Amino acid sequence: MNLQPHIKCKLGDIAPLVFLVGDPNRIALVTKHWQSAECKANNRGLPVWTGTYKGLPVSIASTGMGCPSAAIVIEELANVGAKYFIRIGTCGGLKEEIKPGDLIIPTAAIRAEGTTKEYLDPEFPAIADMDVVAALEKAAKEHKTNYWKGVNRTHDAFYEPVENLARWGNILSDKRMQNWAYPLVSSEMECSVVFMLSLMRGIKAGAVLCVNTTEPLNLIQKNPDMVYELEESPDTVGGVEAAIKVALDGATYLFQATS
Repeated sequence: MNLQPHIKCKLGDIAPLVFLVGDPNRIALVTKHWQSAECKANNRGLPVWTGTYKGLPVSIASTGMGCPSAAIVIEELANVGAKYFIRIGTCGGLKEEIKPGDLIIPTAAIRAEGTTKEYLDPEFPAIADMDVVAALEKAAKEHKTNYWKGVNRTHDAFYEPVENLARWGNILSDKRMQNWAYPLVSSEMECSVVFMLSLMRGIKAGAVLCVNTTEPLNLIQKNPDMVYELEESPDTVGGVEAAIKVALDGATYLFQATS
């Protein structure tokens, strides 16, 4: 395959398994755990590194913020040999019991964004690969990390009107649903495109997210400013490190299970 126009990578530059991060500064936090790491390209603020972790060939790429940028990176990585994606990111927690620093392992993502709708109608689901989910969950248990598994909401606008998020909790006011263990656990800006494009391209994909803000759906109507408050605390710093370790070891478990 020819040199990719945005990520400037070609066949042979990346490993079959690629970690995806939004923030390019997070790459150094991941590669410090690797046995080897080499920058393969850095174009448009989208660096790509390749190396080894516990003998496993791995790569990592920045997707930037949001689905449009992530879709470009995913498409081009798929063109040059990516077979597995694990997103390492941050999110808002949507239940009161979910705290900053906790981890989320999404099983699926609500497509409340515009990018994936240019590929398929909105009724088509964005689902994580269950082999990847199982591997990440195994790693989270091994690390004794507090984690939650469930449905994530992906959207486009960080500073969106509060009603966009709050409406997803409206069903909780239905008395018939009072015993329902509501599965919506997090909100962020990339998972749906990672899951759906991977499914379309024959790639196994999943994600592990650190909670860096709390946005309980039953509370944000009383305090709308909660939606925009990111937690800069030791809990979130530690949570990002925990997410990285879960992703790295989850990758090794994934290959043990699928090889």
